[in-house]
Amino acid sequence: MPRISDIGLQHILLQSFQRAQGAAQERQIQLATGKVSSSYGGLERAAELLAAEGVLARASAYDGAAKTALARLQTQEAGMRTVADAVALIRERMVQALATGSSELLVPEVETAAGRVIAGLNSRLGGVYVFGGADGTSPPLAARSLADFGAASDTDDLFLDAARVRLPVEEGVSVDGGATALEIGGAIAAELKDLANAEVALGPFSGELTAAQRDFLIDKVARLDAIAADVYRELGLNGVAQGQAEDARQRNIQRRDLAEIVAADIEDADLAEVVARLNQDRLAVEAAARSLSVATELSLLNYL
Repeated sequence: MPRISDIGLQHILLQSFQRAQGAAQERQIQLATGKVSSSYGGLERAAELLAAEGVLARASAYDGAAKTALARLQTQEAGMRTVADAVALIRERMVQALATGSSELLVPEVETAAGRVIAGLNSRLGGVYVFGGADGTSPPLAARSLADFGAASDTDDLFLDAARVRLPVEEGVSVDGGATALEIGGAIAAELKDLANAEVALGPFSGELTAAQRDFLIDKVARLDAIAADVYRELGLNGVAQGQAEDARQRNIQRRDLAEIVAADIEDADLAEVVARLNQDRLAVEAAARSLSVATELSLLNYL
């Protein structure tokens, strides 16, 4: 039976139904993902979003680099304090020997301190030797005991030839990566060599000190004071670098947070608005569906 509604009207109503259905599906996706669009093409401010995401990626990467640098510097601080404590231990034992005139336990104390120096200069973080300079894959100090210092023709040869490095902590910013093992331990290694070989030249350190042994210890106390001052100077520089790394990390966090806010403002959907529009879209779908149904059912029989 011929219908009153023509193909043109049905086509218009079908398009209206499809538009309403498409809008409802888009709102459902927004509600599920929390995003305005699943592609950059669906965003009005896509260029701004790309720029914000670039800042976010760089800030996050440099935040990780700053954390790594800070951890390295903190490990170096602990290692240098171990060395400083070892120097203080040797000095204290020498001062006691000079005060009492007795050299008992001096050599064992020096051996213990040498072990601490070695441990401090071979400090590691995540498998990386933090005093190894640019390399960090090999122990920067080859000695294993006081005897190794004594046996070396030149104690500098016990150290890895390493270059001081700078550590990136922020875009365009780096901090001092800290001293190498040789820079920190070169002087104390030379003193440990002298101490290891002292008994050969001065006789055993047991019982009362001889005049030669006393003069030797007086000289070493003065040298150890100078070495301790150098180590504490490096500790001061380390503290400055730690402060710079922490400041850079805070700036990275601020940049990252700001980039996240900008990106969210562009791509995050207002869920309350999405729900309201979804309800409107559903009503529009229902209305369009009813109109289309009525149009397709109309015929001359309805008017006979």
